[in-house]
Amino acid sequence: MKLFTSAQNRKDKDDNLIPLINVVFLMLIFFMLAGQITASDAFKVTPPSSLIEAPVLEAIEFEVLFNADGDLALNNTLMTLEDIKSLLSESKQSQQDAEINVALKADADVSAAQLKPLLTALTEIQVNQVTLYTRQVITQQ
Repeated sequence: MKLFTSAQNRKDKDDNLIPLINVVFLMLIFFMLAGQITASDAFKVTPPSSLIEAPVLEAIEFEVLFNADGDLALNNTLMTLEDIKSLLSESKQSQQDAEINVALKADADVSAAQLKPLLTALTEIQVNQVTLYTRQVITQQ
């Protein structure tokens, strides 16, 4: 007669699940720490707010970051304005018929006066399109 063996068997089955649960949690922690969904920028930029929805854009060749301290980065590489001008000019000359598109991620604290030298340089290079990244503000209707 087996009167008390069923409770003992159930306990043994539960004990076998504990290492499996530990492995699942360790894998979850590993992927949370190791995985990044997107590449991080060279420095933190908080874009200004916008009420207009962002259009769907084609692939952008160059991305310029501009923070509140006046630091510039082209494709996540810290550069000066002169370096950016020369690199974009070389790209424009090497690809004569190709369009040069620039995405501009400027911090919300950057003034128009701070942006003017960069925008003037992009105009001189004859960049085809400059896209300013903004945060979309959700309004209640």
